[in-house]
Amino acid sequence: MPATEKQLEANRRNAQKSTGPKTPEGKIRATLNAWRHGLTGQVAVLPDEDRHAFETFCSAIRKAYKPEGPLELQIAQSIAEDEWRLNRARAIENNVLALGHHTLDAEIECLNTQIHAAMTTARTFWRNPEKFALLSIYEQRISRKLLRNEQRLLALQAARKAETAAAQTAAAEAAAARTEAPKTATATPNGFAFSTPETTPPSPPNAPSQPSSHPPRHLPQAA
Repeated sequence: MPATEKQLEANRRNAQKSTGPKTPEGKIRATLNAWRHGLTGQVAVLPDEDRHAFETFCSAIRKAYKPEGPLELQIAQSIAEDEWRLNRARAIENNVLALGHHTLDAEIECLNTQIHAAMTTARTFWRNPEKFALLSIYEQRISRKLLRNEQRLLALQAARKAETAAAQTAAAEAAAARTEAPKTATATPNGFAFSTPETTPPSPPNAPSQPSSHPPRHLPQAA
C-alpha cells in the first residue's frame, strides 16, 4: 500500500528532527573511543559513558562470584557480559517502543495523553512483531548460556575448595603424627638412655640376699 501524502510529510518532519548532535559538547558525548579490555585483551568500541557503566557493572558481577585463577575469572567475566547483554536487550525493546512515539504510530486522535501513549505503544508493537520476536530469541539464548557458565563456574569452585580442604586435612594429620611420636627410652642426667630393666638400681653390698625360689639341695656328708 503506497504511503499517503500525509505520511510522507510526517516522515520528512521526523527526518528533520534527528540530525545528530550539533553542539561541540554533544559531539564529544557521541564520540566513540576504542579501548582494550584489561581482562579479555579484546579491543572494543563504545562511547565513554557506556564504557564506564559497562566496566562498573561487570566488575560488581565478577566480585559477587569470588573467582580465583584465570579460568574462573574468565567464566565470571563471561557471565557478567551476558548479564549486560540481557539488560541491553530489554533496553532496546523499551527504546523501540519509545521510538514509536516519534513515527506514524503516534498519529492517533486521542485527547487523553495516557491512552494516547498506550495506543501508540501497542501500534508500534503490532507493526513490528518480528523485531520483538527476534529480541525474545536473543534473550533466551543468552539465558541458556548464562546458566551453563554459572554451573561450570560453581563446579570448578567446588572442586577447588574440596582439593584445598583435603590438603589442609592431610597437613594437619601429618603435624599431629610428628608431635605424638612414641617414647621408647628414658633419658638419664648423664645423657645416656636405658631401657626400663637397665635402670633398676643395684642392691647394696651388705644387703641380705633374696631367698631363692628353688628348694635347697642336700649336699652329701663326708665319711
